[in-house]
Amino acid sequence: MRSPPFQRVTRGTVRALALVLLVGVAACDDLLSVDTPGQVAAADLETSTVADLLVTSAISDLECAWNQYTAGSAVHSDEYIHSSGNLALRDWATRKQRPDDPTFAQGQCGGAVFPAYTPLHTARFQANDAFRKLDSPEFAEVADLEGKKATMRAYGGYALVGLGEGFCEMSVPQEEGVAGPLLTPAQVLELAESKFSEAITLAGQAGNEDIRNMALVGRARVRLNLGRLEGVIADASQVPAGYLKEASRDGSADRRFNYNFERNNAPSGFRQNASIANHYRDLTIAPDGRPTEGDGVPDPRVEVWTEGANGTDGVTEHWIHGKYTSRASPIPIASYREAQLFLAEAHVRSGAVGTGIDIVNARRDELGLPRVQFSPGQEEALALVIEERRRDLFLEGAHRYNDMLRFRGTAQEIPFLGEPGSIHPNGVDQNGLEYGTVTCYPLPDVERSGNPNIS
Repeated sequence: MRSPPFQRVTRGTVRALALVLLVGVAACDDLLSVDTPGQVAAADLETSTVADLLVTSAISDLECAWNQYTAGSAVHSDEYIHSSGNLALRDWATRKQRPDDPTFAQGQCGGAVFPAYTPLHTARFQANDAFRKLDSPEFAEVADLEGKKATMRAYGGYALVGLGEGFCEMSVPQEEGVAGPLLTPAQVLELAESKFSEAITLAGQAGNEDIRNMALVGRARVRLNLGRLEGVIADASQVPAGYLKEASRDGSADRRFNYNFERNNAPSGFRQNASIANHYRDLTIAPDGRPTEGDGVPDPRVEVWTEGANGTDGVTEHWIHGKYTSRASPIPIASYREAQLFLAEAHVRSGAVGTGIDIVNARRDELGLPRVQFSPGQEEALALVIEERRRDLFLEGAHRYNDMLRFRGTAQEIPFLGEPGSIHPNGVDQNGLEYGTVTCYPLPDVERSGNPNIS
């Protein structure tokens, strides 16, 4: 069972459904007696025998939503430029997502573009609903009950991360099935923090270090957004080296494809609809450790190249990446690498610049890259950490998009494509196509018009 975002059912919809039903009944008197073995009655999901199914289904929905959200945000940020002949994909890559577009508002996993609103809400609901069932007396004897509950809280927390980080405003039900209030991004992220906190406690009780670490990374991420730097340091410091939590992908159906591969690298389907942006094509590190482009040691974290072909628009040189190599390449949800960069930023912003730079140098040592050998001030050190994240988390987790939103209006502002200071500073792309003005994703009109709590 899935609960979509609160929507109004119009009279026209009711009339259409009634007409379909009348026609069907007239054609077949025993229509309602047909057995539908592919469907599951709601009551059947209230029994403890389906505990594993509930958990697995909720995980699948978050993995699907995370894939949509992170790939779409990579295209919407400055990591790709459009090279598509597809109008919907072209609009997405030129910042023209519209709140009245049904695909943007109600699109599911799969398809041509990257709708995230309904998939993220679906994942949020599924995790909450599974937790509610697991927390009921009927499920009291389920094996590893605390571990399953911790898992649902952690995965539900990541659905809220996407809804809180990516959208300008949001509505989240306080009670499922009842329209929720209008919330700011910070309010949504506070909800995510509470989910992660509960997951950490439950996972500790269950001895589930995997989920505990997943929730620690998630909470550190949320706390960084909220400016709770001491909490970031406390959480990120506990994540063990090498930790990685991934969302599985495969080539069985478009819902399961890795979209950063499918939209850019794949040999068929929607390939060549996005090209790696120019300022990601020749990243290097200078001998003194300063980030450079084309003058220093090549940075292996952003492996990109061109085979000389143009994208499907016929004119844009197509650059591809080595980050994901097939439709089945898994995508990161939470990792030690990102936790270390959260930690570095929190230290720098707290005034411990040297500690933050030590974290950057430790990662550089792993990669055989030149260490930072100069002594940056606080602002320069913060810029360095942001640049390290641009490279280390390239096409991962919507981190670049989040940084573009987090630092907007500050000394560290990262311009969106089409804005002054970007590689397309005059408002048009490499083909003369005009950019839109979208930064954070708008709340869809279907929620605004269908939710009585939002005027």
